[in-house]
Amino acid sequence: MANIRDIAKMTGVSKTTVSRVINNHQYVSEDIRAKVQAAIEETGYVVNGNAVKLSNGKNYTLGVTLPYNSSCYDRLVNSLLFHAREKGYQVLLLPTYYDEKTESEYYSLLEKRMIDGLVLTSRASNLDNWTKLKSKGRIVSTEKVADPKIPMIFPDRKKAYDQLFCELVEQGVSKVIFTNKRDLAQSTSARDKADCYQKYFGEVIEGQNFFTGIESYDNGYCWAKETFKELQLPEVIYANADDTAAGIISGLEEIGFTHKKDYQIIGEGNQPYSRLLNFSTIDFLPTEIGPAVIDYILSDQGMINVAKEPRIIKR
Repeated sequence: MANIRDIAKMTGVSKTTVSRVINNHQYVSEDIRAKVQAAIEETGYVVNGNAVKLSNGKNYTLGVTLPYNSSCYDRLVNSLLFHAREKGYQVLLLPTYYDEKTESEYYSLLEKRMIDGLVLTSRASNLDNWTKLKSKGRIVSTEKVADPKIPMIFPDRKKAYDQLFCELVEQGVSKVIFTNKRDLAQSTSARDKADCYQKYFGEVIEGQNFFTGIESYDNGYCWAKETFKELQLPEVIYANADDTAAGIISGLEEIGFTHKKDYQIIGEGNQPYSRLLNFSTIDFLPTEIGPAVIDYILSDQGMINVAKEPRIIKR
């Protein structure tokens, strides 16, 4: 198999010149560039992609941590993939399953220069060791974190929760139940939601007006069927994802309750489920956050702290 030395010998140029052609450097004449390209095609020489990346000081790969494969991250991931590709980068998806050790291992990919930047979504760890993490490379969070020194571009979920609950009270609603995947001790967004709920509807009591461990159509379906055989149906159910909301609607239909007649449901994510089944939802703007995150992580900008205002979509 031909190597760079063979190409240099065939074309009568130096290995450095061949390398410049391979790396598309501008200071090579068109004649020499064409000659080297012809030799590469003739010999079937395959460029070592890793070597090219290292010579440029970049891997052209970005990491994105995800708790697991879930529809609630689909729009954000698709936005990140699309805009990274536009910039000539590929994306490595890194599932964590909320395991702190796994998250820590992914941070080390920056240190080893296996990725050029790391995008964080929902996490188990609270990033207390930010000074150490910052030294590893470019990191940005797509969720709000407590430490203001951490770069973040995120939806202001708490503002959306407060607006939603305030509007429900203004509409005369007094009985609301809400669901979440993780409990209050594990999830910042769950705590923010509970704080806003308590402001308008009183104490949050798990198993009465707040239910955890629910995420996906199947979870919502099973939970609704079992829970409301015993528990009185509220005026509003606020589900933590649109697919969960769709499952709840289906489960309640089986036990005789009709959406928009017996109760109202509100989802999250602005996914096709909400349009198809005609229920309200909250759009946390992943299609705006995705390109902003990619632009930031590929820039030289030092610090960023941008809160995007989610949209409540009423149906």
